[in-house]
Amino acid sequence: MPGIMRLRRSNRNHLTRDHVRRHLAELTEQPASFDPPKRLHHGVRVETRDELGWTIHSVTPTGATARGTVIYLHGGGWKDEAAPQHWSLVQQIATAAATTVLMPVYPLVQAGGTAESVVPIVARLSQSVEGPLVLMGDSAGGTIAMSVSLLLKERERPAQLTVLISPALDMRMENPEIDEVQPRDPWLVKKGQLMLTEMWIGEHREDPILNPFLGDTRGVGRLVVFSGTRDLLNPDTRLFVEQAVATGADIEYHEQPEHIHVYPLLPTPEGKRARRTIVNAVREAVTTD
Repeated sequence: MPGIMRLRRSNRNHLTRDHVRRHLAELTEQPASFDPPKRLHHGVRVETRDELGWTIHSVTPTGATARGTVIYLHGGGWKDEAAPQHWSLVQQIATAAATTVLMPVYPLVQAGGTAESVVPIVARLSQSVEGPLVLMGDSAGGTIAMSVSLLLKERERPAQLTVLISPALDMRMENPEIDEVQPRDPWLVKKGQLMLTEMWIGEHREDPILNPFLGDTRGVGRLVVFSGTRDLLNPDTRLFVEQAVATGADIEYHEQPEHIHVYPLLPTPEGKRARRTIVNAVREAVTTD
């Protein structure tokens, strides 16, 4: 996969701040569709509604009674809409774990979306669902999921489970080990990533909820975290996990050597195993009385 990513020049929109600016201008001029895929997996249906001023996609199984709710926050650097890999994963979760998956279309940074404006609305959506709650997100969506998890704990309404797939956890990106990983990451580039991070966090770099690396994970519910060692975000993820373990948090960490950003979403044997682990964790969480 690293070789394929390099051939595709997957890092071209992150190379510098100017590359990011140009890409954001293109996305603003020609916004991507956030509609569900035209062809769905067997055994699921997708319904779309407006709620809290956002579009919310609801993915449910047709062959079983859904239990609990997963709120999935897709990644994409806070600038891209959900990709086919996100839709494939949420459909798999809905059918294999017999649960409802909500995928909110949150405002992206080029449309003014920020941590300060997005996180509280996801928390409101989370508090409106019935039954066990699972928060889940990949990459930039992992940032949102963890921030919401911390906010719900503060409100004494913690999620049963929070799943983080290659999350962006420290908006400051000051860990010196990031620079050591950079030459081996075929996808993310610190210069561009830092600009997007700054747009997302604004003046709240030291906020222990909006910058989840600084949050207290005690009492947030179970955490399951995935990261590959060829991922620019891996050093901060490791530190986050170490801090959580030290405070006694209920956390399970899956680190895949030599694998890249969001490897659980990719068509590899390791990705398939990770998705199976995610489904099992969700199934266990939503069947909790």
